[in-house]
Amino acid sequence: MHPTLFKFFGIELYSYGLFVAFGFLAAFFYISAGAKKSKPPLIAQDVLQNLFLYLVLSAILGARILYVLINLKTYAHAPLDVFKIWEGGLVYYGGFVCAVAFVAFYLKKHKVPVLKFADLFAPVLALGHALGRIGCFLAGCCYGKPTEVPWSIVFSNADSLALKNVHIHPTQIYESVSNLLIFTALHLYNKRNHKDGKTAAFYLLLYSVMRFTIEFFRGDERGEFLLGLSPAQNISIALFILGIIILLHTFKKRYTKQI
Repeated sequence: MHPTLFKFFGIELYSYGLFVAFGFLAAFFYISAGAKKSKPPLIAQDVLQNLFLYLVLSAILGARILYVLINLKTYAHAPLDVFKIWEGGLVYYGGFVCAVAFVAFYLKKHKVPVLKFADLFAPVLALGHALGRIGCFLAGCCYGKPTEVPWSIVFSNADSLALKNVHIHPTQIYESVSNLLIFTALHLYNKRNHKDGKTAAFYLLLYSVMRFTIEFFRGDERGEFLLGLSPAQNISIALFILGIIILLHTFKKRYTKQI
């Protein structure tokens, strides 16, 4: 596809980095607008701005660390390539776990309700991820296995990270479209009155099932972990269980209140 959108006086604009940036911007404006609508405002705008600055850094750091750990043999021969994140190589789950840990700490420090904020953040997390996967598609990373399905795609650009001149599953598009559907469902659900944490729980359930499934169609080498599954599939199982726990917790609070 188009890993590099254009070159201008030696400066290259990478499609991967551009769409990841679009994802973070979409998240910021969506949450900023949602926080203003709540009465009283869920989070002060200056606190939100600082939060997003640190969130971007922690997410990129966590995503890169997990990618490097999964591909440790590759980077052992070229350690300086660890820093070339503009070429692709971010694992979503690494960024997710690192960013969630930081955000939870930051919100508690500023006395912002964590579950209520998580409900606001969950839909746009899916939207930002959908945009990021478009960048993956253009760069050729996170590519699929060879296939003969009618909707297969072929990467021919020499700079693409995907297999060249082979019909493969468009796994990046699978995930982008799936995330858009999750965003739409959660956005609409947030318009209803519900217990704090339920939207976040539904995100964990929906995304983990989707990611677990799409992993079977991935063609890039990520190694095996427990049960012969990929690291992402193992994390998906853990997050699915966490989603169930949060959901049961919201039902328990509701039942206790009724008693």
